[in-house]
Amino acid sequence: MAEILLLGAFGQRNPGDEALCRALCRALPDHDVVIASGDPEATRAEHGRRAVPATPRAVSAALRTADAAIVGGGTLFKALHPSSGRRPTALLRNTAMLVTLARARRVPVALVGVGAAELRGSAARRLARHIARRADLLVLRDEESAAVLTDAGVEPPFWIGADPGWLLFADTDPDATPIVRARPVARQSERPPRVTVAVSHLASGPGGDPAGLEQGLAEALGKLAADGWRVRLQPWQTGAAGGALGVAERLRARVPQAEIVDPPNDLLDAAAQFADDDLVVAMRFHALVAAGAARRRVVAVAHEPKLAGLARRLEQIAVPPDAPAAVIASAFEWARTHEPPPASAVARQIELANHTIALLRVLIAPNRLERPQDLPALLLSDGEGRW
Repeated sequence: MAEILLLGAFGQRNPGDEALCRALCRALPDHDVVIASGDPEATRAEHGRRAVPATPRAVSAALRTADAAIVGGGTLFKALHPSSGRRPTALLRNTAMLVTLARARRVPVALVGVGAAELRGSAARRLARHIARRADLLVLRDEESAAVLTDAGVEPPFWIGADPGWLLFADTDPDATPIVRARPVARQSERPPRVTVAVSHLASGPGGDPAGLEQGLAEALGKLAADGWRVRLQPWQTGAAGGALGVAERLRARVPQAEIVDPPNDLLDAAAQFADDDLVVAMRFHALVAAGAARRRVVAVAHEPKLAGLARRLEQIAVPPDAPAAVIASAFEWARTHEPPPASAVARQIELANHTIALLRVLIAPNRLERPQDLPALLLSDGEGRW
């Protein structure tokens, strides 16, 4: 049994990040997983694993006894949003220090199911190259991230997998066949149509204009409400680090018919709630995952490449965060008149997530691979749109 240090944005009351943590812990049942968390006590209670503070000192100490380190999911290669209160390159710098220290201690590092957003400035690009060169395993979750890293000077090719959170929506039989836990695509005719907006304060992007997005979205939602739709606003991160509740309140002020509802307890709860929707507006990546798993029609607000990439994979539509109301309303109409995510697209994401974990297990315990020819292959991307 190996001791694994698991790092990510854990312990921050974000359903998506906690889903990543849960999926990775479940995927490694025969290993001792130690989680670096912003709230170690809550993480221990929720996931049943050891947890340490996500501070440089605690992480460094945990690396001394770790057999491997995993950075699990999320947009790792990015500038932080101003609302974080940290330097834009803080995440990149911390990750660069992690991979440097791990290499010095001969601890392999895996970056699995991670993504990339716009990398502004020479420092951010230099740090991205440093991290990618020193990682022992790098699996991106979409081709769009490969293009971003290539533009930053990271040498391709890249493994392309899927977000590990997809694993929560699958049972695995002896043949590793994914079984999607989702209700059939149907709606009770006696109730009015319903749209849920998975709200994020990050959707404008660094340096963006949140007021512009909120105005356009509110106008488009107002048209749905006038047509008899029930509008639900669901903030996905309401803690101190998340301003989603403020966004929801401003949207409700513009759309008085809308109601603000509690965030989902977890990703499975989100999918269960979305199963009663006729349309989901995803401003959060994992809301798009949950809506896809529930096979609901989705409009993604693509403030980062990850949302555009997953919407494409699920055969759904995405709009940019600066889209005017007319464009957002047109996207709503397109989604309403087209098919929801096909079961085959959802199953493919689960399959890619399983393949990602298979590669991860080889890094952690290479001697356990008895038949290398049976190792599932992931897609490779050259970062230029050819994969």
